[in-house]
Amino acid sequence: MKEVANESTMEEELGLIGASAEDTEAELIRKICETELLAEENLLSAFLPLLVKICSSPGRYSHPQLTTAACLALSQYMMISPSVCEDNIRLLFTVLERSTLPVVRANTIIALGDLTVRFPNILEPWTQNLYARLSDEVSSVRQTAVTVLTQLVLKDVLKVKGQVSEVAVLLIDPEPHITSLALNFFNELATKDNAIYNLLPDIISRLSDPERGMSSEDFNTIMKQLFSYITKERQTESLVEKLCQRFRTAKTERQWCDLATSLSLLSMCERGFKRLQECWECYSDKLTEPGVYQPLLSITAKLRRGAKPQFKAQVDDFEKRLTAVHTRGLENVESPEMDENQRNEGSTEKTSTCTPLPTRGRQKSRRGQTKSSVSSHGDDSFVTPQKSRKSKKPVITFSSDEEEDEDAVMTESETPKVTTPISRTSRRARLRN
Repeated sequence: MKEVANESTMEEELGLIGASAEDTEAELIRKICETELLAEENLLSAFLPLLVKICSSPGRYSHPQLTTAACLALSQYMMISPSVCEDNIRLLFTVLERSTLPVVRANTIIALGDLTVRFPNILEPWTQNLYARLSDEVSSVRQTAVTVLTQLVLKDVLKVKGQVSEVAVLLIDPEPHITSLALNFFNELATKDNAIYNLLPDIISRLSDPERGMSSEDFNTIMKQLFSYITKERQTESLVEKLCQRFRTAKTERQWCDLATSLSLLSMCERGFKRLQECWECYSDKLTEPGVYQPLLSITAKLRRGAKPQFKAQVDDFEKRLTAVHTRGLENVESPEMDENQRNEGSTEKTSTCTPLPTRGRQKSRRGQTKSSVSSHGDDSFVTPQKSRKSKKPVITFSSDEEEDEDAVMTESETPKVTTPISRTSRRARLRN
């Protein structure tokens, strides 16, 4: 037993020693790459100024093969040392954007992908320039760019940000192969928790930007594909609220229409519909636009299919409200709460008109009649309200008491702090006068 224990202890020590040796060896290699390989006394350092000069002077050195070889060689030098990478990263991105040779741009994208893996902190500020190549005029460059970016994003080398909208544009690319690559990108991205859900609001804002000039048909095609990845009710409910809130910041009619279209493409559920009703004030003033009204109207048509009678009635009321605002304008359409208050006020006025005049009661009292004779021999057109002796104060009923609503509760700032006493005179006192 002691021999077995000694052997296991020895193996553990050897394992620790082996791991420590690997770390030491990796540290030594890193130090050699950063300080010795490109030192002035080594031969490799003599070629670096030449490569920089060729890449920075495309007018003088215009031969395609020379330019291609120089760019590849410079990128390999940058892979060796972080200091060399920092010194020449701007030059390499300048070549990527301004080179007239598609093969040079494609090779530079591949090199920058390798540099992103090697030195992610140095390349991170340049991420936007890398995404910009997705809109290159040459299909081979776009294909290379989407392939490299797919690998970087799916391997979590690059953080997924709003620039993914440039990949979304490739879903309508004229080249079928590029379209399939973009579709594969989003299919893989959908496997990550909430990745597409978190990106959708920014993607919609970027694609509906008037400066981009994207047509409504292309926008609908892209959004239809992206919204197909939203399957959870909680995500749908949250997206409804986020999109409705963006109506407040949208400045053009086209942006309003794109937001309404996006809402109509969601798989709307009851919770999402309730959220849509709660955000009425965000979009109600824009319903006069047909591009906003029609998509929202299509939502009610989808919700009505197979809906329960109670929920179907809510959908019908919402549809009537949409149509009323669209045809007459928001300022000419009163909210249901206002209509209810007016009905209550009207009923109160009718009740007050039926109250007997006090002068009539005084005339009857002068003739020596009792109160009972007044109530029994009075005019049939008047109805005397009966008061309860137990309650001294009348009970006042507000419309908000009849229908409880969380939104009807006053906030602390709206609640009055000082109450004003109301003096009331009894009916007997009035009769004595």
